[in-house]
Amino acid sequence: MTDDPWGLHEPPAVAEADLEPLPGVLAEIARALDSGDRLPAPERAHMDRPGARDLPEVDALVGQGWEPLAAMRLGSDVGLVPAVWPAEHRCWLHDRVPAFGVCAYGPGETYIEPDLRNPQREHWELARHARSVGLPPPPPGRLWLLRSPWTGISASSLLLAIRQVRDADAFGWDAVGMMRAAAHVLDHGEDALWNRWTGRQADAAMAWRREGATGRDVAQWVRLGLRPDDLAVLTAPLAEGGAGLSLSSVPEWCESVTAMTGEPRDDDVSRVIAWRKIGLSEDAPVWRLSGVMFEREPAHVRAWLEAGLAVEEIVAWDADDLSLALRWREAGVEVRDARALTLADPTLTPEEALAYDAMGIERRARQRWVEAGFSADEARTWTDLDIVASEARVWRSLGRGVEEARAQRAAGGAALPAGFEGGWIGFGSDRDDVSYGVTDPPGTRGSVANTGPDGMPYP
Repeated sequence: MTDDPWGLHEPPAVAEADLEPLPGVLAEIARALDSGDRLPAPERAHMDRPGARDLPEVDALVGQGWEPLAAMRLGSDVGLVPAVWPAEHRCWLHDRVPAFGVCAYGPGETYIEPDLRNPQREHWELARHARSVGLPPPPPGRLWLLRSPWTGISASSLLLAIRQVRDADAFGWDAVGMMRAAAHVLDHGEDALWNRWTGRQADAAMAWRREGATGRDVAQWVRLGLRPDDLAVLTAPLAEGGAGLSLSSVPEWCESVTAMTGEPRDDDVSRVIAWRKIGLSEDAPVWRLSGVMFEREPAHVRAWLEAGLAVEEIVAWDADDLSLALRWREAGVEVRDARALTLADPTLTPEEALAYDAMGIERRARQRWVEAGFSADEARTWTDLDIVASEARVWRSLGRGVEEARAQRAAGGAALPAGFEGGWIGFGSDRDDVSYGVTDPPGTRGSVANTGPDGMPYP
């Protein structure tokens, strides 16, 4: 290991003075973070997250065969890899990607927000790992790019192979382990790697190599474990036994059928074909179906499609009970509301749910009343006293009714029974986000009740 493993004397691949302004998407994120505005994010933000590849200087270097490393954040396994990578096959840029996170608060409520992680703390953790093996701390604020030292494999595919060696040889699963595995692979040479690397990704890399394709153009197919013949089947027409996909849609489909395992499997191609054959269109939002694809067989979901339910409805119901989904749909209850209400009380009927609307109970509050086991009439009465569901549940648990509550409120009393002392847990800022440690009467409906309809505690 050299005295200067981080190349502190090496200038950036693009001087700071020569950097272009941040491109649109990153500039908008930076503006929102600076102003404190809440910026809506695409629903697929967790899959199509803006990042280093959106920087024009990175895009230019990618065109020359370089590949950006994942951001050096806490938990990243590549943070120390540049220290052992051949100096002529690494370079760096000033990291000017805004630090942000994607937070989902519910359907249609996905926002870009400041990254709550502390960058100083993260760099300190990486520096601690470096010192533990005699390395000086890595310089902060760098975005590293690598290229493969070998013509037969791209840098990203090489990192996949290094991870397998790391796991097989038990180098460790932190940044130090990945660095040691990288040094081991690079020291032993390309031939030794091809002799060791196994599995779907290795098979794909070898197959593309035999075709003379080894660069970044096939890196995504290697990551997905797809050989040239696999890709030919996936893009062949359905009538000819293929999946009928365009090249651009293949990654999303393959990632969706493997989302719950994270690794390509031998039956991925056949599974994609099976899901296409039940009637899912090529442009269906299959990434949303990944959980259903993992738990259900295509034949089971076919009935949902034939009944005219959209992917969003299938996902909302987890393809669990078609007759129930159709009943709530016919009643005109929006699918997300219907699913939430049936989870709040599996015995609730659409007619009972619509009664809350007729009583003027707000949608968000309606679910709380259902969870707590109050009818629409009861919810209206308690609401008129400015008592929310979690508070009404306390009155009920003490055997004290609406009339006592009305008298207490009329006298200027609180929403909770006078003298009540009990534990509670808060899940948010609203009064109804508080759960009190009380026992519900036997037979109380709703998912928050401590007893079921038979009077026995829920398991």
